[in-house]
Amino acid sequence: MYKVFQEINLNSVETPSPESEGEYRIGIKFNDEHVPDSPFKVYISPAVGDAHLLEVSQFPEGSIQADKPSQFIVRTNGARGDLDAKIIGPSGHEDDCFVQMIDMEEYSVRLMPRENGIHKIHVKFNGVHILGSPFSVKVGKDTADPAAVHAHGNGLKDVKTGVKTDFIVDTVNAGAGTLAVNIDGPSKVSMDCTEVEEGYKVRYTPLAPGDYYVSIKYNNNHIVGSPFKVHSTGDNKVADIGGQETSSVVVETVAKVGKASNNKGPALPQFKSDASKVTSKGMGLKKAYVGKQNQFTVNAQNAGANILFVGVHGPKGPCEEVFIKHQGHNQYAINYVIRERGDYLVIVKWGDDHIPGSPFKVEV
Repeated sequence: MYKVFQEINLNSVETPSPESEGEYRIGIKFNDEHVPDSPFKVYISPAVGDAHLLEVSQFPEGSIQADKPSQFIVRTNGARGDLDAKIIGPSGHEDDCFVQMIDMEEYSVRLMPRENGIHKIHVKFNGVHILGSPFSVKVGKDTADPAAVHAHGNGLKDVKTGVKTDFIVDTVNAGAGTLAVNIDGPSKVSMDCTEVEEGYKVRYTPLAPGDYYVSIKYNNNHIVGSPFKVHSTGDNKVADIGGQETSSVVVETVAKVGKASNNKGPALPQFKSDASKVTSKGMGLKKAYVGKQNQFTVNAQNAGANILFVGVHGPKGPCEEVFIKHQGHNQYAINYVIRERGDYLVIVKWGDDHIPGSPFKVEV
């Protein structure tokens, strides 16, 4: 159970003080709206005592692996009492650490993280955090990109009390990571998360009218737009309206990769043109000679804006060389070279459409 500390008025000069040690929730509002991550969880420790004498050594550096044991040493430096430790993962899951006395001055603390991400290790002596606690340790290689995660759907807009709604968290190309969704509001919500093609679908049902704050984090980082403010309208659906209630769901995601069809590259401009108004002339559209520069011209001055495509195809495939020179004002000079005799086709397109006469049959 958390003790509700109080909501802090940023304009107030008074500083609240807790009456006892333990875990508290502090709500910070600006213009009557919670700031990101509010209410915050804080730990109020009792009197320090001898906890300040203890030191940690051989603490894991860099990242460690999930489901594999790691350990570090705690030196008491003459202090007498009880040492305990626990590890809290990015999803909020807690596990006790195995504490073993090596001698009168040293303890070995063994931990076994179960998920990837940043973990917090709480080390207490006689119930008081030692210097530096809680300690942070990175588990696994962090290849996830929270900036690539996006959320959309009706569940992030205005909703109705008692009616199930949903939204999609798109994790395509964001890598594998820990997805954590928290919904704070006037009531708890019924919430679940399922995998879909583009990421994960989160469904929930608000049970009381009012404002809900949907916090979406990927590897403990807010995604774009998070937290989202959602207003629920309608009658109270048997929920007890009291203080701020929090509902959470955490999922270890798998890497999602977009289909090739979603990666078409840059899109062409939207041209407005009429290929029927393109004119062409020149001997190169009727007859060609082996080993010589065969030429014709294309005039698209009155055909609007587009791209000129020219191809020359013969009995054994395309010709050796086609050269297009833009002479200004959508007028072009085309030269091509042929190495073998036969019947050839000269294809001329203005955008996607053939110009009048194309394809042209050319004797060589």
